Amino acid sequence: MIEMNCTCVQKHHSIPTEVIEVSEHALLKVPDILNDYHRIFLVADENTYEVAGKQVESLLRNAGMLSHILILPSPALPNAENIGRVLIDAGRDREVYDINAYSLNPDYILAVGSGSVNDTCRMVSYRLGIPYGVVGTAPSMDGYASVVAPLLNWNRKIVYNCSIARHIIIDLNINAAAPYPLLLAGVGDMIAKYVAILDWEISRDLTGEYYCEKIANMVLEATGQCVDAAADLENRSMEAIRSTSTGLILSGECIAFCGSSRPASGTEHMVGQTWEVMDVEEGKVPNLHGIEVGEGTFMAIEMFRLLYQETDDAALRALIEKYLPAFDRVEALQKIIHLPFTVTDKDRFVEGVLRGRTFRERYTILQYLYDRDLLQSYAERVYDIVMKKHFFGTFKERFPDWEA
Repeated sequence: MIEMNCTCVQKHHSIPTEVIEVSEHALLKVPDILNDYHRIFLVADENTYEVAGKQVESLLRNAGMLSHILILPSPALPNAENIGRVLIDAGRDREVYDINAYSLNPDYILAVGSGSVNDTCRMVSYRLGIPYGVVGTAPSMDGYASVVAPLLNWNRKIVYNCSIARHIIIDLNINAAAPYPLLLAGVGDMIAKYVAILDWEISRDLTGEYYCEKIANMVLEATGQCVDAAADLENRSMEAIRSTSTGLILSGECIAFCGSSRPASGTEHMVGQTWEVMDVEEGKVPNLHGIEVGEGTFMAIEMFRLLYQETDDAALRALIEKYLPAFDRVEALQKIIHLPFTVTDKDRFVEGVLRGRTFRERYTILQYLYDRDLLQSYAERVYDIVMKKHFFGTFKERFPDWEA
């Protein structure tokens, strides 16, 4: 268990995570880290099985700890179909049918993958009451230590409470070899935190929402760490991979400490995930979560800048001003890494912003502007600013051979 005392109203934060292992050759430590379990159900998809799952399977089998394995077809979206597959395959039937017995459950679920596989397994873990952990295969998102999972259900993306990983195992050599779009997705997910924390502060001031300064500062520190490292990711610098990986995990820990995704998800996630849902509604495979969130971050930054220039609320203006240097850092980073865009059509962009306001019950700048009949005009104005300042090419233009 990871614990810390705090000065907020909660006074104390804790999460049931027992081990966070981030190192080179961490895969070799899996049997020792999980030595309390003897019937481990391993879940991977076709891609992550080749990257790490095959080796983990061999290690667990040789140690006599493996129950069985399920390999999901790629792309393994975190949807009801894949959750159902994992749920059905979790139990093992006895060789001789016994009408008085239930299927044998494993004593542990081990996800091998990043966002999609991890979220799928954390939901099954939560529903079955079986502990789970994850062997990460890319620093592509901050959900490894999270307490919630955004899952696709009935053509909607719904954020569900789920299990927290008991063990998080990150092999830096594997993360360093991840496709570059996944590394950029991790950057997109982290630059979002500046917007998320500002939204949280605004909600604290205007609605009285609970706010933890210690958690907020931890997230901002982790974000700064990732921003500093991002320029070296394309060169596969091991220190950049380590900084990004640990920063993403710390962000997820803060979600768990808080008991909600508030410290890591605001306007940018609500809009980015709405764009994802719009793809799903049209029968398309959604784009990488972190890429969509990164686009949403640039949108939100320019909304805040406009509001800073135009508001008469001195307190709100002072609050936004505190984050302007961070926004400048994100803009400078974009000129180096060229985070790609997936939404370039103005109507689609604006629709995502308007629909994003109600993606979940969370007070953000979207609601603030809506209450003042400004959201539509801001969305349209911000589109022009974002495309002029931050657009360096679409995802397909940057990565024409990419396959999820």
